[in-house]
Amino acid sequence: MNNTVSRFIIHNIIPPNTQSFTKFHLHVTSPTRHRSFRTLAFSQPPSVSDEKMVVVGGGAAGIYGAIRAKTLAPNLNVIVIEKGKPLAKVKISGGGRCNVTNGHCADNMILAEQYPRGSKEFRGSFFNVHGPSDTMSWFTDHGVELKTEEDGRVFPVTDNSSSIVDCLLNEARQRGVKLQTGKSVTSASTSAGGKFMLKVEKRTIDYVEFIEADYLLIASGSSQQGYNLANQLGHSIIKPVPSLFTFKIDDKPLTELSGITFPKVKASLKLETLQKNIPELTQACFYRKPCMKY
Repeated sequence: MNNTVSRFIIHNIIPPNTQSFTKFHLHVTSPTRHRSFRTLAFSQPPSVSDEKMVVVGGGAAGIYGAIRAKTLAPNLNVIVIEKGKPLAKVKISGGGRCNVTNGHCADNMILAEQYPRGSKEFRGSFFNVHGPSDTMSWFTDHGVELKTEEDGRVFPVTDNSSSIVDCLLNEARQRGVKLQTGKSVTSASTSAGGKFMLKVEKRTIDYVEFIEADYLLIASGSSQQGYNLANQLGHSIIKPVPSLFTFKIDDKPLTELSGITFPKVKASLKLETLQKNIPELTQACFYRKPCMKY
């Protein structure tokens, strides 16, 4: 019996939730002989693939991308490299409640039009492959009960972003995704064999390692890191401009209002040091929300 067949058999008989080493006997029949093997059952079944995928960034996109990869290819070795704390922005989003998606717009094409920039790209395969309804179904199927508020925002019924964070991390752990924190992918290139060569450094100490990967997913959000890696791999970069950002305000009475929301707001902003009609500053209307100037 060849190694491929033996690995297949062991993979399918070991309980997926085994937490300790367990001895067991396996009687295997082949066309030429009968043999009895004694082996060990590990907490993770042996892989039948040496292929490796590296995910740069441990935010929502990176963690979910890793989960999706392991769902489609369970034997793929998936590693997420995050320089900070995984899902840190998810933890603080929505005032600590985590605004999951929009629950009032079932038409993905209409939803795409509400983005001041990127609407053309969103009209492609992005929302067709995984739109808001798919997002809600995924979390519901994984034990997170959701609610849709009057303005269309979707939150976990717990009103706590930890429900979303824990769901994603638990699913990644159960799927066998490996998470490495405190590290950053600082450069990327391709080898003669067609694989990615990644330089990984630690933030706190003088440490460098090189990882060879068959697949690379860049999910670094607005960080310059992702643009640098894409540029090193030969991609052309369109200079990004902000679409959603915060204002730093020194007025104490205003800062004390942080976290308070209103159904309708009319506000104006005086920009004394900036030129008028700057392309980066535009007016956009979001679905079921009033027009905002920023």
